[in-house]
Amino acid sequence: MIYRLVPLPVLFLLIAAVVGTGATAAVEIAPEPSVGDRGVMHTAVEGNRIDEIPVSYVGVQRDLIGPGYDVHLIQLEGPIADRVGVAAGMSGSPVYFDGKLLGAMAYSFGALPTEPIAGVTPIQDILRASRGATTTATPKSSLVKPIGTPMQISGLTPVVRNWAAPQLEQLGFRLVAGGGTEDKSVPPTELTAGSPVGVALVRGDMSLAATGTVTLVDGDTVYAFGHPFLGSGPVEMPMVSASVVHTLADLAGSVKMASVGAEIGAILEDRLTAIVGRKGHRAQLIPLDVEVKGADYGEQQFHFEVARNSMLSPLLSAISVANSLSSNVGYAQEVTMLTRGLIRVKGLPPIPLEAAGTSVGGGDPAIGVAVMVQQMLSSLWINPFDEVQLEGVEISVQVEPEVRRYEVQELHYDRGPLRRGQTLTVDCVLRPYRGASVTRRFDLTIPEDLPPNARLALAVGSPDQVDRALGQPLARRYRSAGDLAAVVDVLGDLRAANRLTAVIYHRASGVVSRGVAYSDLPPSAQKLLSARPRSGGMTTTRVADLVRVDLVLDGPVDGGVVVSLRVDSGLENGDD
Repeated sequence: MIYRLVPLPVLFLLIAAVVGTGATAAVEIAPEPSVGDRGVMHTAVEGNRIDEIPVSYVGVQRDLIGPGYDVHLIQLEGPIADRVGVAAGMSGSPVYFDGKLLGAMAYSFGALPTEPIAGVTPIQDILRASRGATTTATPKSSLVKPIGTPMQISGLTPVVRNWAAPQLEQLGFRLVAGGGTEDKSVPPTELTAGSPVGVALVRGDMSLAATGTVTLVDGDTVYAFGHPFLGSGPVEMPMVSASVVHTLADLAGSVKMASVGAEIGAILEDRLTAIVGRKGHRAQLIPLDVEVKGADYGEQQFHFEVARNSMLSPLLSAISVANSLSSNVGYAQEVTMLTRGLIRVKGLPPIPLEAAGTSVGGGDPAIGVAVMVQQMLSSLWINPFDEVQLEGVEISVQVEPEVRRYEVQELHYDRGPLRRGQTLTVDCVLRPYRGASVTRRFDLTIPEDLPPNARLALAVGSPDQVDRALGQPLARRYRSAGDLAAVVDVLGDLRAANRLTAVIYHRASGVVSRGVAYSDLPPSAQKLLSARPRSGGMTTTRVADLVRVDLVLDGPVDGGVVVSLRVDSGLENGDD
């Protein structure tokens, strides 16, 4: 048998072929340089032309982003580095020494650095990302953090941008005006190392896209960013072409201003050391439809497609809804917004959603609707039971050009003793935002099977006020849910603030288990429920509602009233 030594450059090629996917990448992996060694970084500063920026090797930080995950330090040099330094959007830019690939520029250091020092993720770790490497979040502090990811936005109103920006920046994005909409002028150039690349997050009547830089193309597999996008693991988001319009030099942090083009594939992995895309793959998005009627709108339809991601989809959906609502109404104008809609989850009943808000007394109503959408979708996605397969979200908003808001003032009812089967008529006096008081009437029938010695109470007010009076049963049900179906049931019982709710309830021992409330239970039944195997938690309750009636108003309700009801003494003795 003849043994032959494999030349070192060929060995590097073989390593890339083994740890990569698809066709063999024509790249040699650089050994660790010595301090002072000189190399180059490839990135696009204007358009799609890839510039070579000189770099010098500073050293290595061992285990900087986790055990076994080192980061090389380089210093950028030359006129481009002198002008823009380490710019947001350079994440993923490949760094070479002696023509061999060291890794991807990915990290910045310090709060306001005066020298362009960057951290480089080793290419060996980047190639591991396609094999399901760890998704542990990278460090984010004033000392070391991932280079910012520009989010190109187009069409956001100022009020929505101001609301959304802190949440997006907390996730590591750098908001850049314009460029999010697909630009037909962006050339469909073939992706190569150093090319700009985009991730489409929302498209349709408003567009959001994040941009970075390609590190390596291995057949149909594309490695980019050199750090996590969000660290979500397996993902499915459109990968789009991009072009750098201008790299803005800014003392607060330079940034690449880019435009995005057509869909060219999908991002399928979001790992600690890179995002990994596949050319030619088509991502499945969430359809979001918003209908707005009334006020300055007339009747308008907005259509969006939102990327599927547990961390981003709720916020992206909320931004899309808020922007649809804020695009036509002047914010000095007084309005009321009444929202109805459905969230469609595969294999489960549609979840009704509703909200009500005004421009006076409840914050910006468009943001209020957006927050409701965000909270409901987040509650679905963070469930610990099953992956959520959203099939779509549909929202209809009626906008009235005036404030319709009511405050509960007092209740009028027969204060005599009550008996089983009796109908209690309750008049609730409401004070509107402007104008004379109005009265709304409830007819509540006392149950025939009322337990002996029951002490009844009446709560009237907005749904959240009544829920607090009852000991927050919805929150208890959500916390005790044992599967995704139970979570969906609880979310479907949420009610908007424009419902005036009346509930007769009484003190009773009960249990909330697997998302269901059980009341008036004997001790033996409580023990049985407590002993049942379950996925969710179990809590005891001291309140059970007997009768509930909702009245739908044309505006939200504030406040509530709770009163005790007198029960006929004969009833307490079991007499009719």
